[in-house]
Amino acid sequence: MKRTKTSSPAARRFVPGKAARRSGIAGGILLIAVAIVGYWMFTPPSPYVPLSGLDPSAVSMIALGDQGSGNLQQWRVGQAMERVAARDGRLDMVVLLGDNFYGKSLTSTHDLSWQMKFERVYWGKWLSHVPFYAVLGNHDYPVSQKVELEYGQRHKGSGRWQMPSNFYVKDFGNVNGRPLVRMVFLDTSAPREAFQQQIDLLDQAFQQPGPQPVWRIAAAHHPVRNHGEHGEDSDLVTTLLPALQRNKVDVFLAGHDHNQQLLLRAAEPAWVVSGAGGQKLYAVGAGAQDTSFATGRAGFAKLDMSASQLRLTYYDDRGTPETGYLWARECQWMAKGCLLPDVAQQVVAQ
Repeated sequence: MKRTKTSSPAARRFVPGKAARRSGIAGGILLIAVAIVGYWMFTPPSPYVPLSGLDPSAVSMIALGDQGSGNLQQWRVGQAMERVAARDGRLDMVVLLGDNFYGKSLTSTHDLSWQMKFERVYWGKWLSHVPFYAVLGNHDYPVSQKVELEYGQRHKGSGRWQMPSNFYVKDFGNVNGRPLVRMVFLDTSAPREAFQQQIDLLDQAFQQPGPQPVWRIAAAHHPVRNHGEHGEDSDLVTTLLPALQRNKVDVFLAGHDHNQQLLLRAAEPAWVVSGAGGQKLYAVGAGAQDTSFATGRAGFAKLDMSASQLRLTYYDDRGTPETGYLWARECQWMAKGCLLPDVAQQVVAQ
């Protein structure tokens, strides 16, 4: 009896025409996806529309530094910032604490790095509608800093990048005719021999006549107190610390060390180090007597202020709170003795 040849299961499944069509469809979808992403990345963003209707008697800000890597970690932190702002239902501004652009120096205000390391990293219902006040870090010198200043002064891109000068003063919020927060943004990466001009700016900001601010904050790239890899900056301890003390500055925000720390010493500002915004992380020791919090994980700090209190919360790159602190404005001491663990926030973080 003659046997009829039958195809194997594999042979029956293999149909060259169908396989080619499937491959073509997949390739077409991939090309469309790449085109969409490319268009989104390379098209200049629209001018941002500031949020309206926020109560001026409160101010909410996120602070982070050393973010400008353009890598996945920076994007993860950016997404976490948006998530926290949406969850809290409040964000007025972001403070960028320097080293805004790693790698090759910026070539112009049209450099693609503006999209890859700023404009497209920080977006969403909240981040797309708040200003970003930036200070300069050592990695922004000597070339990028000129472009960053131009980008801010000429309101390039979305217009969110705020850098009117190397160092500047800005008030936020209002309570009964008083500024809720007065911030001095410093350039600790500038030549130290010309630093006296910034000390004079600090004195002028906090000793000028008129209504005095409820909260006093200074922001810079380099921390004054630091138990991370870079250690303390002796020049800043000598020159900047006395000015901060005589002007009763409540909080000093800084980056430079790629971690997050809170250091408290008697009669000194709260030293908030938040340099874990996107670059390779540094380990940090938590055993020092003045260290209230320290972590080598990526993340950011958030400060929520009213006339009666300041809430400080540290978050990781998922938007999960690491730890929290409260400072009652009526407390008679400086940060040490007033900035105390938020028991409710500690329970949530656990």
